[in-house]
Amino acid sequence: MSPIRRVRGKKRRGKKGKSRFKRRLIQICLLAVLAGSVWLLWPYWRFSEQFADHTAIQPSRLYGRSQVLRVGAPGDLRALRSELESQGYSLNRDRVLAPGEFEVVRNRLRAFIRAFPTPEGWDRGGELEVETTGWRISALRWHGKPVERVVLEPPLLASFYGAERKERRPVGLEALPEELLNAVLAAEDAKFYKHPGLSASGILRAAWVNLRGGEIRQGGSTLTQQLVKNLFLTHERTLVRKSREAVLAVLLDLRFEKDEILTAYLNEIYWGQSHGVNLMGVGAAAWAYFGRYPHRLTLCESAVLAGMIRSPGGYSPITRPEKALERRNWVLGRMAELGWLDAERAKAAQAEPLCVSPQPVGVRRAGYFADAMALEAERRFGIDTLADTGYLLISTLNGGDQQQAEKAIAWGMQALEEGWEKGRKTAGPLQGALVSIDPRSGAILAYVGGRDYAASQFDRAGQAMRQTGSAFKPVVYATAFEDRRVSPTSLLEDAPLTVALAGREWSPQNSDSEFRGWVTVRTALEDSLNVPTARLGMYVGLPRVVEVARDLGIESRLQPVPALALGAFEVTPLELASVYATLAGGGVRRETHGLEAVLDRQGNEVEGKTLAEPQRALSAQATYLLTSILQGVIDRGTGSSARIQGMTDPLAGKTGTTNDRRDSWFAGFSPDRATLVWVGYDDNSTTRLSGARAALPIWARFTYKVRPPGGYPTIPQPPGVATAVIDPQSGELATDDCPQVLTEVFRQGEMPAEVCSLHGGGYRDWSERRIDEDGKKGRWRWLKRIFGKGKKDKPPPE
Repeated sequence: MSPIRRVRGKKRRGKKGKSRFKRRLIQICLLAVLAGSVWLLWPYWRFSEQFADHTAIQPSRLYGRSQVLRVGAPGDLRALRSELESQGYSLNRDRVLAPGEFEVVRNRLRAFIRAFPTPEGWDRGGELEVETTGWRISALRWHGKPVERVVLEPPLLASFYGAERKERRPVGLEALPEELLNAVLAAEDAKFYKHPGLSASGILRAAWVNLRGGEIRQGGSTLTQQLVKNLFLTHERTLVRKSREAVLAVLLDLRFEKDEILTAYLNEIYWGQSHGVNLMGVGAAAWAYFGRYPHRLTLCESAVLAGMIRSPGGYSPITRPEKALERRNWVLGRMAELGWLDAERAKAAQAEPLCVSPQPVGVRRAGYFADAMALEAERRFGIDTLADTGYLLISTLNGGDQQQAEKAIAWGMQALEEGWEKGRKTAGPLQGALVSIDPRSGAILAYVGGRDYAASQFDRAGQAMRQTGSAFKPVVYATAFEDRRVSPTSLLEDAPLTVALAGREWSPQNSDSEFRGWVTVRTALEDSLNVPTARLGMYVGLPRVVEVARDLGIESRLQPVPALALGAFEVTPLELASVYATLAGGGVRRETHGLEAVLDRQGNEVEGKTLAEPQRALSAQATYLLTSILQGVIDRGTGSSARIQGMTDPLAGKTGTTNDRRDSWFAGFSPDRATLVWVGYDDNSTTRLSGARAALPIWARFTYKVRPPGGYPTIPQPPGVATAVIDPQSGELATDDCPQVLTEVFRQGEMPAEVCSLHGGGYRDWSERRIDEDGKKGRWRWLKRIFGKGKKDKPPPE
């Protein structure tokens, strides 16, 4: 080959190689530009939807039951004022009220109720007027018109935060006072409405100061740049981050209106912390520092918040009031300098003291209940997370009842540790739980899962599995009454009993290790005797007892063994409370629940599983017979100390104590409330307690504190039940010679026909009323003849 051709070939190959290199270089550059653009703009694309809707991320909130005012109902203006103040309402002595304000003049209270969530959606609120005469509500006006009832704003119980624990209370620009907007702009970006997202003079000034190593009170970043940094970027101080911030600020300014940017800024800027919760936006800050909604901020309060933006910790009015005051006065002076505030007014405002009224943010008023409702929201409404999802949970919890329940548990724990349990060394403190239910609906009114939620979040009301002891006995008697196996005057044998089961022997004992011979069903339950109850359980059939327990509300594992009758199996306090709520409801079981409704962040109702229809668990007659005996428990039996504590109402209840006194129970009820209390140690340690010593005093204190005006209603007697005056010892119709008499209840047709054979009666066949240890009728008949007044023969031995 010629040398010339070789050279030309090399040149052609060289040109081809250079062309391929250029194309690759261009491709790499384009990819780099594309990657850089994506890197630069990705945060903007990712969060553009959030920016467009500043309510997109906010905590879900749990509300309690709304208080309802009714004409003619008891009314205490002092209590109503206290309730309003606890929800952030402020006293205003002016004639014109704004939302969140109230005034009290003699026997009249006026309040402007804020918009609030209800199970049907948002209520727009309005002006309320309440007049009282004596201690009753004599008149109600809503929006100026007379009404018979008014529903108030429900109390906020808890907020559900994400990992960053950010509190947000979004607010629209139109709802904010002009002075607040001017104060923020004066402090942070006076030329906000004039620049395109960047301020050249601000950048140059910041650069000059950084060069000199000094510090200034105004930064170089515009309000738009600050928003970009908070929404899209990190807070690292690098040239790359600042460059990215500048580009995104310009893009943001091109895409959105100035008012939209300012609205987002005021709802996203960081304003410090309260109880470990980050305050994001002016709504959260106004409440945390001044207990106000933003539209009611004063000039001085607005200046304080505006001055804090630069350094929320450095200018906090709570932790650094001197610095906050100095910064506030600078903001006021800056507003006057810009012509946005009259100089004299600015000077007068600067002379005012620094006023703060901090409100707790992030503090749960019912921590155990809030956790339980998160589980219920998932189970019933399919909401797997509440953190930062903006749901509104409307619950059944009564705020006043909850406060009294928490106080009762705290009081009881302290009293027991200073009394019966003094000096005990255990792995943890004594614990208690309380559940109060409205039996007419199944709604939870109060719920306490422990003495201190901050110290332990374990929910002892809904999660702890504890043996019920004697608190389970009413289930056994309910079974016997439902199946017509006994009446309250039937006799049960209280004598030594041994049962062989799976190669082992079981011999129950009464709490005092004594035996009383033959006792009536009423006496056995009122005095909580173990042996007669065990006999009765075997007589009616233990599988049948399990079946009735399920119908009444117990879902935990139960086995048909003799010890079941004495509460040897474990259930949660909430389950057992549901059993007593069913008894309080006349034998009708209603699903226990704590949520009335759930709304999404737009206020639309979230569909969920409907509550189960009420189910008849026991006949009204069997329930009434049992309830009558449980009333006797409080009147004469193991719960009689409740009467000593001032409880005179017609209430029914039952104590419960397990082996080695590891668990103490008391459950009591009326037609409108069933309340259960449990006391014990988490590690199942033994105690010196009993249901009457530990749980009953807490129950009595709570029940008395939440007692409705006029007292608890009488338990109504249903059709098919008759009463008779009997001798409580023999269970027969009483005579004039009986030393004690008792009005007893019976199903119609089951009332005894014979007069008392112990005090003036004639012949009596006892075999129909006696049950021996084999659960069969008595194997002998005792025919007793009375030879004159007071002369009696002793029955022959077994």
